[in-house]
Amino acid sequence: MKKLLSAVVGLVLAFTTAGAVQAKTVQVSALEDFNTTNPPQILHVQMNANTRLDYDVMLFQGYQVAGKVAQTQDGSFAFTPIAFVNFQEEQVPIKKEFAAYYKGGNGIIRQNQPFLLVFPENGPDTFQYYVPSSSDINK
Repeated sequence: MKKLLSAVVGLVLAFTTAGAVQAKTVQVSALEDFNTTNPPQILHVQMNANTRLDYDVMLFQGYQVAGKVAQTQDGSFAFTPIAFVNFQEEQVPIKKEFAAYYKGGNGIIRQNQPFLLVFPENGPDTFQYYVPSSSDINK
């Protein structure tokens, strides 16, 4: 009986935490020196991992990303990407806002030093895809 009750409680906890909003932590590298307690208004970073922001925006490893910085009440900062430079060296604006939060200690981040940004989870499983039917194709 205890095993059955434990299994039921485990399933309930698994389903309740599965619906919670997740976040993804991404490592980036600074392209200029900055102080985390007083960062510049525009910050440039290089992606160290592929990161999908939504169905339309994918930041690949190696992309250089420019973002607006806003101080938060906890002494950290929020980073909102506004544009990226792709592998063809084209600057591509990002029209939607995807605020990421700095994760780490206070201090100076040097050029090429990696640090962590936490993006809200907007994984592909949250998107609604349109699959055309044969009648759509034949129009």
